[in-house]
Amino acid sequence: MGRLLLGSVLTNQAPLDVVESVLTVFPDCLVYNSAAFFMACRHYTSNHNILVTMMKHVLLCRDPSDKECPFSWILSDLVSASAAQAILEIFPQGVLETSSLHAGRTLLDHLVRSSDLQKLQNINATLWTKFKLILVSAECSQKSNCTACKKNGSMSPAHVLLKRVLSYPDFFDNVSIARNIIWLLNYLSLTDAWIFQKQDPKGVYPLHVVLHQVCTPQDHTGRVIARELVKTLLQVHPQSARCPLHQRLPIHWAVEHNWPCHDLLLAVYPEALDAQDSTSELYPFQIAASCSSMPSQQKENVSPITTLDITFELLRANPTHVRPMPIKFVGVRAEA
Repeated sequence: MGRLLLGSVLTNQAPLDVVESVLTVFPDCLVYNSAAFFMACRHYTSNHNILVTMMKHVLLCRDPSDKECPFSWILSDLVSASAAQAILEIFPQGVLETSSLHAGRTLLDHLVRSSDLQKLQNINATLWTKFKLILVSAECSQKSNCTACKKNGSMSPAHVLLKRVLSYPDFFDNVSIARNIIWLLNYLSLTDAWIFQKQDPKGVYPLHVVLHQVCTPQDHTGRVIARELVKTLLQVHPQSARCPLHQRLPIHWAVEHNWPCHDLLLAVYPEALDAQDSTSELYPFQIAASCSSMPSQQKENVSPITTLDITFELLRANPTHVRPMPIKFVGVRAEA
């Protein structure tokens, strides 16, 4: 009864107080009733107050233990970008809640991992806008004061996206998903390059986010994926290769964490080859050599062949690093 009445009220574009009365009398009329939201989007295109009221009602009546996304239907063509924004501003946390409608994935993961955004050569502008709104919402859900972040320009959606992508255990193994993610990053760099060119409040660039994590490819394909990811970030913001994180250059992080991209970093910042790590005072080739000589229990995700190759390539790029030891070390014997 409540659903039928609500549908009739929405179809006839009743005023807000009438809709509120129906929701009060029939509090369960919106449970699993995405059709009602579609009707609100269709009949109240220029006024989202009805839609906002309905969503607030759903959240108010929601079981605290329910972790299902309350607006899985937001990706539908029946929901405009402005309507989606109105909903996301109420409950941004919803984009990181799982949805049975999307195979148990969150809205953000669904768009990042699927090819929905890439299917057509002429990308769906509305869906693309929704993706960016969802990306910002994902960041807002992790901040205590998202409104202030938006006002002072400290939002960093690229960081959120990259952290999410690197959290996928199959990123380096699943070629189709990796290809879609790389395409997504490339397209995003064309439409919104600024998100890759700014630091977060802690001075971290998107390139730092990637290189600060250990790279875990299991084969050649995985290493190609890793290189493409770094290449994409360097193309949109090559200056980040010159910017240190915790007083260490990106090449130091890359070599230590097994990212097969030292040549890409040196191509945009060749001086990094001769830069010593401020912590260990080691050159890049020495960091690579130390990684290849780690005890086996400390390098589960590091390929010794890769690290030895990197050591050789870095040393060959500047053989002068192999020079006589300073006088103060002459006569020091190695202990057995």
